[in-house]
Amino acid sequence: MGITLFLIPTALAAMVSAAALAWEGARRKNRGLLLCSGAMILLLAAGAAVLMEFITRPL
Repeated sequence: MGITLFLIPTALAAMVSAAALAWEGARRKNRGLLLCSGAMILLLAAGAAVLMEFITRPL
């Protein structure tokens, strides 16, 4: 429970940051910002998948 207490707010803040980057990238038509936001979202999805695997694994 301790690690999820730290990781969930951090992941939410990173998701808000990725959404803001995607918004700016779309507004400025900047592919670099869009790629960075996509990479952040993929990294967050991979981290969530790993975390869920360890949470649901029986001891």
